[in-house]
Amino acid sequence: MRGPVCAVAAFLPEVSGGRLAAHRESCRRCRADDARRRSLERELAALGAELAPAPPALHASVMARIGLQDSADPRRALAARAVARHAAAAGVAVLLLAAWLAGLARRRSRATA
Repeated sequence: MRGPVCAVAAFLPEVSGGRLAAHRESCRRCRADDARRRSLERELAALGAELAPAPPALHASVMARIGLQDSADPRRALAARAVARHAAAAGVAVLLLAAWLAGLARRRSRATA
């Protein structure tokens, strides 16, 4: 059975100082875990950006499970609210810009008069 120091050493593999480092050096289980972790990291790095193609029937299977999407979709209300928020923010921005431009025009007209 593993002790609490082994559990902490496994949870924080990037910590490399003090008591954890000394424990990793002396504990066979922790050294084996570190070796497995480094091996897995090497294998993952070797994969790089390799992409695995999706099975041909995956799209049909997912769409069959989702079912038809219609106006009864509960996510629609969230999307509508998000669109309304963005539209309101854009409206406020346009009004602020118009007010700022009107203020500039008023200052220039006073300066020339």
